[in-house]
Amino acid sequence: MKVVNFLKVSESRLEMTEKLEHIFKYSEINIKYFSFLTSSFLDLLCTLKGLFNSESEWEDIYYSKSGFLTIYETINTYHFHQKEIKKIVDNDHPNLLDDYKKLNSFLKEYKSKYNHKTEIGPIRNKTAGHFDKNFTEYYELVKKLNKTDSIKAIESFLNFLKLLMYFINTMADLMKVRTEIDLDKSKREFYKNQNNG
Repeated sequence: MKVVNFLKVSESRLEMTEKLEHIFKYSEINIKYFSFLTSSFLDLLCTLKGLFNSESEWEDIYYSKSGFLTIYETINTYHFHQKEIKKIVDNDHPNLLDDYKKLNSFLKEYKSKYNHKTEIGPIRNKTAGHFDKNFTEYYELVKKLNKTDSIKAIESFLNFLKLLMYFINTMADLMKVRTEIDLDKSKREFYKNQNNG
């Protein structure tokens, strides 16, 4: 008879299994995304350090290109993951929706202020991520790079990353609490079923 009871899956146990699967998937997404953000943050810190310590114009150009490449790729990756992040916010953390919207507004303002499409994109596409076949075009882009402007753009983007990392960490903390509650409920149901079986 115990074998039959073992094979029966109650709706509540199935629900708990689905919750745990959701938590595992959520945790995996959160860990990978946070790791990516941390890598971008560290890359930009190193780039900024290089700009602060540079002693030649070419070093300024090199670190500026590197910074804009990282910013460009980070923004693209951010947008790539937004559907999933928005879904998590909507389903699991609706109380964070305003903060999520503020993050997106901050990024939108950043992209406008620093001309993401018309300046950062071409720097990435023609001088850092790829080298343009037309050296004149490459040269025209790099000679426009200004150390002070690059520092401001990188510092501003680092502020965005800090806010985003804090937001992701807040979601993780909330999920931790939720996981503890769900796990406690699962344990109680398990022991209740053990005692009744």
